[in-house]
Amino acid sequence: MRRRALVAALVLLFGSGCALLRDVTGPLFGWPWMPSATDDLDAASLAEAIANTAPLWERRGQEEQRNAAVALLAILQSTDDPGERLAAVEQVFDTHRVARHVLLTAYYEPELPARLSPDARFQHPLYARPPQIAGALPTRGEIDAGALAGRGLEIAWTDDPVSLLFLQIQGSGRLRLDDGRVVGAHFAGTNDRPYTSVGRVLIDEGLIEPSAASADGIRRVLASLPEDRRRALLARNERYVFFALGEGAVRGSLGVPLTAGRSIAADPRVIPPGSLAYLATPGYRRFVVVQDTGAAIKGARADLFLGAGSEAERTAGRTKERGRLYVLTPRS
Repeated sequence: MRRRALVAALVLLFGSGCALLRDVTGPLFGWPWMPSATDDLDAASLAEAIANTAPLWERRGQEEQRNAAVALLAILQSTDDPGERLAAVEQVFDTHRVARHVLLTAYYEPELPARLSPDARFQHPLYARPPQIAGALPTRGEIDAGALAGRGLEIAWTDDPVSLLFLQIQGSGRLRLDDGRVVGAHFAGTNDRPYTSVGRVLIDEGLIEPSAASADGIRRVLASLPEDRRRALLARNERYVFFALGEGAVRGSLGVPLTAGRSIAADPRVIPPGSLAYLATPGYRRFVVVQDTGAAIKGARADLFLGAGSEAERTAGRTKERGRLYVLTPRS
């Protein structure tokens, strides 16, 4: 509360010329402060996200972060009053706003039909990451042309190349096999090549209007193209994602299970991985944990994990809004 009193005094002293101070971020004063500590999701989901991240904090020797997260849970469970919550949070954390605004998008865990052996219908392979070899790994275009074929790296096959592309964009998902089993297709790395947005490629080619470049719109355009044309366009994105089959919850780049509605992906150059944060946009006001990264998540961006299923897919496809993100740093 001292920070609020200090800003009020400066505004009285210097007038509206002090308004720029309200947009300063960084450790000097910790401005601007969080607008609220309301939370639009159940506390159990935040407890799950914190429990999943606690082993990481412990391995890193970040006991202060772990203890502050536990304190945050206690605050949310002790009172529903927004003012009391905010005051209590400010006793435990310094808050720092990420830029003036962030772009919030969302991602999900897709589910694809798949087979563990190819057949006449299931012809599109998911690859394990090749072992380290001299030189760079092949590009997407080279892999689609067969650069990895016959090396024993195929772990499953699916019937739809467009759905496979979206699995790669999301980074992980589920495979439904013909015997009814569902197995995880977990992120296992990339070929470390540059990432180019497929939406941007289609816009540049005049195949889709920017206003229609949603996930559904992109999917429809790609599905309508001849295979050779589609491959040529997708080859402009040299990045290729590899997978590993496994059980259990989907994991982010930190190796911890993701929690629907609470886990976000962010640029590690902007927000330290493993950070607690507060998201405030027109559609979301909640505490989140930075547990993932993404090739397209650069700068003032946040990507909210929504879980699995058709509703998660629909919501992720239409989530694109501006808001604010506050990183919570434990007070020493």
